[in-house]
Amino acid sequence: MPHEMAREEKKIELRPVEEEIVRKDEPVIRLESDDSSVRARPVRLSPSVEVDDSHRLDVPNRQDFETRTHQPGIEALIENGPANPDGLEQDWGKESAKHRSIPWGWFVLIGLILAGAAFWSLAGVKKADVKAAQIRVEAESVLVNEEKEDKEATALIERLDEVTRKFFSATTVEALIPLVRQPERVRPLMEQYYAKHPLVPVSTVRTTILQPLTLDNRANFWMKSVQLPENQTSNMIVEVLENGEPKIDWETLVCYQPMDWDSYVATRPAGQSLDFRVYVEPDNFFSHEFADAEKWYSFRLTTLNADETLFGYVPVGSEISEEIIELLKRNGGARTSMVLRLNIPQGLTSRRGVVIEKLMSPRWMYVNPPETNS
Repeated sequence: MPHEMAREEKKIELRPVEEEIVRKDEPVIRLESDDSSVRARPVRLSPSVEVDDSHRLDVPNRQDFETRTHQPGIEALIENGPANPDGLEQDWGKESAKHRSIPWGWFVLIGLILAGAAFWSLAGVKKADVKAAQIRVEAESVLVNEEKEDKEATALIERLDEVTRKFFSATTVEALIPLVRQPERVRPLMEQYYAKHPLVPVSTVRTTILQPLTLDNRANFWMKSVQLPENQTSNMIVEVLENGEPKIDWETLVCYQPMDWDSYVATRPAGQSLDFRVYVEPDNFFSHEFADAEKWYSFRLTTLNADETLFGYVPVGSEISEEIIELLKRNGGARTSMVLRLNIPQGLTSRRGVVIEKLMSPRWMYVNPPETNS
């Protein structure tokens, strides 16, 4: 059986045959199963209604029929006729090669676009180079300016330290005059002050704070704090003149007063107008001649290194009252440093009351010299 299955397959054909007559001398092919003892009945084709001729199934002999498979042989799977691989490769890409021709104008346009892009890139590179050169020049200029500013700042600090050392080591008023602001105006004040407070030279002075200060839109002031012997601290304001010379504001350094504040409160010199450096706060104390709150504003007056308190009064609606109230508003209602001209009228019965005649300065320092006839 195995050798028969390996034999070559025979083609199965259909041949026409008469419907009614089957010749006896012609052999009838019977299909048999694997069991040779069982014979199959003859297979006949039933008549066809639509087709006039009938076909008989013509199969090979039983030896040829009983094969391994009825699938077509390998020769049926192979195409008839030799194949030309060169021709096949030559045919590749024929369809893709069939395209429309591109007008030359497109190439010109693309070339112009590429040329423009290249020109734009070169221009951008040149601009970047110019910008980089400008930045380098500016950076060098900034470095030069910073170096110059550093040298100037160092020189300024040295001058500030020098004027401070000279001031505290001076032993006479004459030695102090070249070191202070507005020397012509303050000279008599200094002579009067040091007549009661003799100069004591200090050899060791150390700067602890140095800050720039702007007053009335003028940025040429410095606030300086120095440490003196016996843990004493002295605060001063220094003005740097246009020629670079630093000058100490002497009046704020010593908190100059025309007379001792506690003595002024005790003696109450009547009829004299004196300019005091005071702290001003709003108050509600009204008595004696100033009992009418609708007529007067009341302000509490104190000063540095003093114990006594006075109450200064100004008429409601006056220019000076508006100036003082405005300064207090700017400072959030807290006590504010001012220079006020005070007067105790003759016959005044209020023991703590004084009249505020004029606002001399909105701070304890005169940025500009006060008017001589004021």
